[in-house]
Formats: sequence, C-alpha cells, structure tokens
Amino acid sequence: MRSLLGLLAEDEQALGLAASGGHAFVSSSLRPYVIAALTEIDEAARDRPTLIVVGDDRAARDLAGDLRAWLAPRRVRYYPSRGVAYESHLAPPAHLVGLRVAALDALLGEGSAREASAHGQPVVVVSAVALSEKVPDPQLRPHSFTLRVGELLDLEECATELVAAGYERTDQVEERGQFAMRGGLLDVFPATEERAVRVDMFDVEIESLRWFSTFTQRSLGEVEEVEIAPAAELAVEHRELAEIAAATGAFSAAEGQEGERPDIAELLPLERFGALLDLVGEDAELMVAAEEEIGPTLSDHWTDVCAAFGDADAHHLYVNPQEIEATLAARARIWLSALVADQEIQLRASSADTAARSLAEAEPQLEKLVRSGYRTVVAFPRRGEGERAAYNLGRMKATWLAEDIDAGHQVLEPSLRFAAASLREGFVAPQLKLAIFPEHRLLRRRRAERAGEGGARHGGRSGVRRG
Repeated sequence: MRSLLGLLAEDEQALGLAASGGHAFVSSSLRPYVIAALTEIDEAARDRPTLIVVGDDRAARDLAGDLRAWLAPRRVRYYPSRGVAYESHLAPPAHLVGLRVAALDALLGEGSAREASAHGQPVVVVSAVALSEKVPDPQLRPHSFTLRVGELLDLEECATELVAAGYERTDQVEERGQFAMRGGLLDVFPATEERAVRVDMFDVEIESLRWFSTFTQRSLGEVEEVEIAPAAELAVEHRELAEIAAATGAFSAAEGQEGERPDIAELLPLERFGALLDLVGEDAELMVAAEEEIGPTLSDHWTDVCAAFGDADAHHLYVNPQEIEATLAARARIWLSALVADQEIQLRASSADTAARSLAEAEPQLEKLVRSGYRTVVAFPRRGEGERAAYNLGRMKATWLAEDIDAGHQVLEPSLRFAAASLREGFVAPQLKLAIFPEHRLLRRRRAERAGEGGARHGGRSGVRRG
C-alpha cells in the first residue's frame, strides 16, 4: 500500500500542503491515506520522527492501525494516556506503559529504537489527553530492549533486566508483564504484544523465538526478533516508594484513620517530570490530524484534573490546555480537520461502500470505476483470499500491487489491483482518481440466521411445552 502514497503529489493542493503547511479539510475516510502520504512525499519529514496529534485514545489507536497498513514496513507507534490518574496512586496497566515507553524511545532514538531504519523515521500517534500528562525524565524509567535469534544472551542477566523493567517472575506466564524461566527456556509476555514468546537457548545463544498460547502452550509460529517494552513507567527505587505508600494507605484504612495517605509530591520527583512536547523537542515533525477535537478534549480533561487535584497542584503533573495549544500553534505545520470551515485546501473523498453480496455483484462496480479512470485497489487481510477472488473474477483481470512500484514517479494506469493489507475503511477520491476498497467493505456478507429461528417460526404450538 505504501507504493500508492506518491499519488497524492498529483494534486496541487496536497503538494502545497506538504511543502508549506497550513489548514486543510480532509474527509474522514481519506484522512489516514493523506497523513501517511504527507509523511512520505516530503523528504525532510521522512528523515525526522513524526508526532501526529488527535483527540482521544480510541481515535489515536485506530489511526495508528490504519497508518501501519499504509506505511509498512515503516514503524508506527501509538502513545496512549496512562489510563489512571496520577492522584489515584494506581499503576497503569502493563500494556499501556509498554506502548508509552516504546513510543517515547522511538521519538528519542533510545532503547531498542536506537538503530537507524532504512524505511524512514518512526511515526507516533498521540491523543490530546496523553499530551497533557507530564512524563518522567528518561533517566528515571527503564527502556525497551530487543531479543534476536542468533544473539548471545545470559538468562540470569536477562531476568534481572526484566525485573528492573517491571516484569513479574512467575511459575507460568499468563498475562502481559510476566516471565518464567526453566532450564534453558525463557517465557516472556511482552507488554505490547498479544502473545507470549518462548526463547529457546543453545548454550548462550538464542536458537529460536516462538510465539505460543498461554492457554494451550502450543507454538503459534516463529519470529526473528521481539521487542521487550517496559511494564513499569519508573525505575525500581521509585516503584518501591509507591508500593510503600499503597501499603501505608491500606494500613491506615484498616485502622480507621483518615488523612494518612502520602501526597503524590512525597512519592515522585516532580521536578524531573516535564511536558511530552518539551521532551521531544524541535527534532520531531508535528502534525495535528483532528483540529476540531483538540480544544474540547483538553478542556474537558483539565476540568476533571482540577476537580481531583486542585488547580494549583494540577500543574505539577499535568500541562494546562493553554500551554499545549500554544506549543501546537507554534510548532505544527499541518492542521487537518474533518469539518468544513474557511480552509483554502480541501481534499474530498466518499466512503468506499457497496451493496454487493458477492464478487459477481461487485465486479460491475469495479469495472465502472476502472473505465472512469480510477486506479482501483481491493485490500484483503490475507493474500490467499485475494488469490481466490482473482481466480473467480469474470470479465476483469486483477494484478497484485507491487511494493517496488513508486506511484509518485511511475505512471499508474487505471486498472484493478489487489493488495494484502488490513484496512478499516476505504475511499473513492475523485481528485486523485483513486479508489481503495477493504474486502469487508466491498462485499456485504449475509449474516447467518439465528439458531432455532426457523423452528420457532414453523413449529407452532407443538413446540411449546407446559412449564
């Protein structure tokens, strides 16, 4: 899919937006494609990490997933909010900590993200709420590291490093943030992964890395490298202080005492917490992807924080909306919005939906688009599904989208192409003469009838028993 991003350069408005920045209206279905293309067609932006700001965590997660499909193999990270407030004295879930630290390491070029990538600098998607949460100095937190097949590894040293990163040692791995050791095997459930990984050693060398199910212990496939993101956001000594505070609060509650809970300022070195945008600095390219959502989201979150903390104390661990908006106004070149206002630049597209329930019904619509001059692409989650669909086409012939084609420098003729990618939604863009259909949007599968519905409809009273 990355090879299609150069088509945006055919539009003069989009080219001007990439070169000079500004405010633009972009249809919601087209937004992931435009953002991905803007990070690619500008050579200067490609050589710098890109930080993309949206409204809330859900929007950030969805956009990050879409950008991974468009920018692969370029690395795309998702930076969520903590999930729990600082004043709650609760530690955030391991997977959120892992996502946050991995994204920070990518932006700062630290930890496992230190090595240069031939596919471009990383892209990080962050919510406005996460921007308002101050983050600790990098020296106060653990960093990510990577396990690779063929590298040397001392299991005891690795176990020590995992504990320092917030992982819990158990007899058997069951959830994120845990690890287990037995013999020459190391089982780890990385904080940012959906599956656990088994490290098989040959003496002091990593012989294999295999995903496995924590329920059945069955192998789910091999992998060449695995990133181990931290499961705790602070170093060991500061985590111990938080645990002491939690124990003190529990003891006081049990004794019926009030006001014994330590203040957050007594637990954390607040003077070493700072704004995320200040930590990232001027090196990162800043882009606002949902201009209409930033202000209201920041205002609502700040109201909640002040209600819990008090306006004066809130500034220690949170950044007020005025500071964030001022920083964005000064540093962000590109502002995208899904609401039409007075923007000079407008990039429009309609959602890619059809009423077809089979490939035979969808084929005439695809053929109509191609005859109208559209570069038409259908994305399948798995290549095998696309190959079956290509075999079952009637009049049309579909070719596979080649990754080595650069649509920005080669003429891409109107045709039907298939691609292996997982997209949430597609679009039909008249300005670009480009139509993208995810397979689940192209074909509306018939839902299976509910079990027993037919019998209940035809059985009559004979199917009803007393009692």
